[in-house]
Amino acid sequence: MKTAIISSSLNPDSKGFIMCKAVEAELLARGADVLFVDARDYKLGPVFQKNKDNEKLSEQLKDMDNFVFGMAVYDYSVNDNLKMILDTCIDPKLENTLFGVVCAAGGDKSYLSTMHMTQICMNEWRMMQLPRVIYGTGKDFDEKGIHSEDLKDRIVKFADEFYDVGSKLLK
Repeated sequence: MKTAIISSSLNPDSKGFIMCKAVEAELLARGADVLFVDARDYKLGPVFQKNKDNEKLSEQLKDMDNFVFGMAVYDYSVNDNLKMILDTCIDPKLENTLFGVVCAAGGDKSYLSTMHMTQICMNEWRMMQLPRVIYGTGKDFDEKGIHSEDLKDRIVKFADEFYDVGSKLLK
């Protein structure tokens, strides 16, 4: 099972990145083949100004079986960098591809903002979403990383379900 985990935040202190790395560790432990994409490593151009980084990332993502999208909440939606990745680097032939969402937010009240990601993937590409979403806030972290046992448990459950469902879809 080839899974791309895309950490889309450009923030140097990204909590979404930390959660995506935790998901990566869990999926690797289950035997998944994981490509981890840190958006901070790319300087992408929009649709009308694609560049070599867009081409490089598109090439890396073209044969993935499924995706985990790491997002932060901006204006109650996905960040512009994730939207640029989706618009310029994701193969439009993803029908029936599984995706999951890892969301970092400033507070507890923005949990429905992940629904915009769901709408984009399900309507534009007819992808299928894992119903479990990982949603973390600042209170789940300390200077060492994730300290919340609840968030750690949710990451393990997400990885279990994502791996199980993803494996079944490939048969």
